[in-house]
Amino acid sequence: MAELVSTLDIYNVIRKTLGCMDKEVLQHGEITAYIFYNMLLAEGGYTNVELAEYTLIGMLHDVGIIKTGFSSKNGVGDYETNNVWAHSVYGYLFLKYLSPVEDKADIILYHHLPYYLHSRIKSKHLKVTQYLTLADKMDVFMRMSGHGMEQDYFTTQADIKFSAKALELFHLAQAKFQFLEKLKTNEYAKELQDLFEGASLSEKVKKGFLEMLVYAIDFRSQQTVIHTMSTKTFAVELGRLLRVPTMDLQALYYGALLHDIGKVAIPVSILEAPRRLNDDEMRIMKAHVVISDKILRGALDDKIVEIAARHHEKLDGTGYPRGIQGEELTQLERIIAVADILSALYGKRSYKDSFPPEKIKGILQGDADSGKICPKVVQVAIGSFDKIIQNYEKERDVTMERYMEIVNQYESIYERFKSFET
Repeated sequence: MAELVSTLDIYNVIRKTLGCMDKEVLQHGEITAYIFYNMLLAEGGYTNVELAEYTLIGMLHDVGIIKTGFSSKNGVGDYETNNVWAHSVYGYLFLKYLSPVEDKADIILYHHLPYYLHSRIKSKHLKVTQYLTLADKMDVFMRMSGHGMEQDYFTTQADIKFSAKALELFHLAQAKFQFLEKLKTNEYAKELQDLFEGASLSEKVKKGFLEMLVYAIDFRSQQTVIHTMSTKTFAVELGRLLRVPTMDLQALYYGALLHDIGKVAIPVSILEAPRRLNDDEMRIMKAHVVISDKILRGALDDKIVEIAARHHEKLDGTGYPRGIQGEELTQLERIIAVADILSALYGKRSYKDSFPPEKIKGILQGDADSGKICPKVVQVAIGSFDKIIQNYEKERDVTMERYMEIVNQYESIYERFKSFET
């Protein structure tokens, strides 16, 4: 069976999402990952798949800033040099509970811990962590004016702030690959593309990285976490019941998972508004669809992009953002539209409780009768309502257990790291 989403596609979605947050966040993650990759390559002994996974971890090493409230006004240097534990801990928890590389999560947890404290921790990934630490510091020093790092930092702080062996490997990698010159010419971007084009991550791992990215974004708002998960579950359940072919079901899964990825650019104050949004706020909220399209377009198959970008379109042309109607909307796009509405009706909001089943069925039927959404999809949704909800609630419980585990563990781990400062 042909591959619908490649390893390269995963990388491109991640980089475009980070770029949508802030271009400096993207550049710091990408350059740190590139330095990290070259150090691992110089050491040798890693498969292409391992190099791809480690490089993605390097790209995402600061993913915790999604939760800690990154401000583009302060720039990357601020979260790289001030209160470093918060984003390190959240990044670790995201990888541990939401990603396919949970066994490597402590690489992110410890990437800001000074080398002289490494004797106080246990990790089977300390050596690789030390490489990431060095790569991270090198980018801050070389590209971001050091942010308070002394000019002789790498001479005086070896085996204090960072591993001297990691610095030796950095110089070995530079001698072998001249990768710093490639950073100046942007040749590094092509090299990273080649790495991911040549690696073949499993379908489970690819899905896992995208789920982690989406749920990390959604983590800013518990309501958003549940909405994404429920829309994905409802869409796939409806697709199965409608006997959608396997490849189309895969496209539906990815489109539903990523349909709200544009919310990475929407303020939390709007995502978590304790009331219905006013007109100005609604205009901002509606922009998430266009932003999702911008992130996904060119990175994934057009079928997936259209599923994500058309989830608010209506058969009668009253939807947004493009007012598409009728036969222009495919079966998969009609399914995601119903799944999204079902999710909104069944989900709780700060200003409303979950609607009872009969009211939900009535609203769906009313929208179908008025020509807004597909009657065939609605008929299946209503006819199998109990089964669809039952399967959703099983997945919801698992997701919320992970969510609460992250919430509960954050404070204790954060306090442990604060103790390292004394």
